[in-house]
Amino acid sequence: MDWFKKNLTDDVTLIRILNRKLDKFENFWPIPRGTSYNFYVVKGSEGVAIIDGVDFRFSDEFFDSLKSVTDPEEIRYIVTQHTEPDHSGTIADLMKIAPNAILLGTKQALSIGESLADFPMERSREVRDGEEISLGNRTLKFILAPMVHWPDTMLTYLEEESILFTCDLFGSHGASDKVFYEEDPSGFELIDYYASIMMPFDRMVSKAVAKVKEISPKIIAPSHGALHRNADEVISLYEKWSSWKPSKKALIVVGSQYENTAKMAEAAADGLREAGLEPIVVDSSNVYYDDLLAYTLEASAILVATSTHNGKPFFGITIYMDLLKEYRPKNKVAAVLGSYSWGGGGTKAVMREFENLKIPVIEELLFKGKPKPEDLSMARELGKKLGAEALKLVGIDTPS
Repeated sequence: MDWFKKNLTDDVTLIRILNRKLDKFENFWPIPRGTSYNFYVVKGSEGVAIIDGVDFRFSDEFFDSLKSVTDPEEIRYIVTQHTEPDHSGTIADLMKIAPNAILLGTKQALSIGESLADFPMERSREVRDGEEISLGNRTLKFILAPMVHWPDTMLTYLEEESILFTCDLFGSHGASDKVFYEEDPSGFELIDYYASIMMPFDRMVSKAVAKVKEISPKIIAPSHGALHRNADEVISLYEKWSSWKPSKKALIVVGSQYENTAKMAEAAADGLREAGLEPIVVDSSNVYYDDLLAYTLEASAILVATSTHNGKPFFGITIYMDLLKEYRPKNKVAAVLGSYSWGGGGTKAVMREFENLKIPVIEELLFKGKPKPEDLSMARELGKKLGAEALKLVGIDTPS
C-alpha cells in the first residue's frame, strides 16, 4: 500500500502518501529515496477539518486514505496552506464530495488557486493572520508566512494539542514509513529539501521560524516527510541555515575532462585540510544538484576548479554558477583554479559570477596542460590560504 495513517492524538490523524513512482520532485530535483505528501484530519465536536491536499497524480491514494478516516459529509473546513500543485491538486475534487465544507486560505492562496487548482470561490473564505476558527472543542489558528516559499503560504496551529502544521516549512524528502525524524534520520532528506526549496527565501524563512519559536509547539507537522517532536532541534537547524552560519567545511566543485584539473583540486583539498577545514570534493558532472546546494549551504569556502571548454567553464561548472545566481549564498569566501591547453577563458567567467554575487575571491590560479609538481604545490598553498580566510568567517583566527 502506498499510504498509511497514524493517530497523533485521539482527534488528529496523519495520512502520508508515499511517492515512490516519480524520480524527480518538481520534475527537476532527483529523489532517489522518493518523497511523501502529508495531510491531516482534525476531528472536533462540531465537525472535521482537513489540512492540505496532495498532488493530483495521487488522487486515488488520497481519497482511499481519507475515506478510511472520515466521512466527507462530516468535513466542515478544508484548509489550503498554499496552492502549489503538490498540495492543492486534490482539493477541487474533495470539495465536490464534501458538500458542507468551506475552503479556507489566505487571500493570495484563493486568488492563485482559482486559476491553478480550480478552487470554487463561492465556497471559499479568506483567513487573516492570527484568525481562529472553532471545531467546537478544537481551535485552529492561522499564521501567515508569505514567501515560504510561495507568497500565499500560511501555517495552522491546533491550540489544544499544540500541533503546528507548517506546510513546506521543516519538510523533508524520503518515502519513509516512520513518522518522526528521530525514528529514521537517514531516511529523511532534511537539508537537501531545505537547500533546494527554502534557500532562496532566507529572510522570510527566518521570520517564519521566529514565529514558530514563539509558539513553541509540541509537534511540528509539515506537509512533506518527517514530523518533529524535538521542535527545538529542527528550529535550531533552520536558524543556522537561514542565517547562513558558516562551518568548518569547504566545498570544491570540479569540472575536469581528463583529470588534470581534478588533480589540482585534490592538492587544494590537502591544503584546506592543513588549514583545519573539512573539504568536500564534488564532480560537477556526477552530482545531484540539491546535494550540491546543501554542501554550499554549510560551507564557509567554495573552490571552483574548472577546465576550459570552448573558451568557457566546464558544463557542470556553468550549471553550478547558474544555481548560485538563483540561490545567492552568503558568508562565503572563494578561490578559482583552472586549466587550459591553448586558450583560457574558463576561469574568467567564474570570476565574474563571484564578483556579481559579492563573494570575495582570494586568488585565481591558472595552469597549462598537465599539472607539474610546482603547480600542485601552488594549489596546495591556495587551499591553505583559502582555509585561513574561511576560518575567519567561522570566527577562528589562524597565526600568520
